[in-house]
Amino acid sequence: MKKIIPVLALFTLFYCKEESQKENKKSARKEISEAPETAVVKDIVFTEFKPESISGLKINGFDIEHAFSVEGNHIVTGNYKPIDGKMTLPDTENDWGNRLLMLNSKNEIIYKSKGIGDAYLYEPYFYKNNQNGNIIIVCQQAFEYFFGGDTFLLEKGKIKHIGNLDIEPKNEEKKLTDILKIKESDKKIIFTFDTDSLVLKPGNEDMIIRNNNVKYVYDHQSLKLYQ
Repeated sequence: MKKIIPVLALFTLFYCKEESQKENKKSARKEISEAPETAVVKDIVFTEFKPESISGLKINGFDIEHAFSVEGNHIVTGNYKPIDGKMTLPDTENDWGNRLLMLNSKNEIIYKSKGIGDAYLYEPYFYKNNQNGNIIIVCQQAFEYFFGGDTFLLEKGKIKHIGNLDIEPKNEEKKLTDILKIKESDKKIIFTFDTDSLVLKPGNEDMIIRNNNVKYVYDHQSLKLYQ
């Protein structure tokens, strides 16, 4: 009888150890099966919107063409008026013509873009990322023909010039802002175009190309064309 007791104790110890190992394996399998999947980066689409227009706004020496109220500030386009046919400050020989201004609630100018010269049209269009509130402003440009869009990023009350979308649809009855699609993906802002054919450098080189996923990409450092 004395010999049987140690054997039973040894068997019990071995059985408990084996069961513990089984439980550990089950727990490990459970943890592996319940591990979260890698997050998939989703595209965030900028939606075009029309902000409230402003009438009666006056800026000393500035001829206002378009004025809108955007998140407590005023977005204005136009040009400084020449006096007796001569340009006056802040216009200079290298910085004159149509431009965009941003004014605060006190109508103080807090941003002034560089002038693009004497265009017939410099009309702002607005696109919003509804997740982070960022706004893209594209100023459609034209002489007798459309020639791309001057582009800005409005983020947390501050505005930055992104660059120029030097492109138009081949269809002359449409303009850039008629075919423009904007999205944000992986911290980049991507501009694509809903048309089969495009004109690069319109009014300058007029290069006609097929739209094989042509896009402009802004990485918050520079704006680049991919074709």
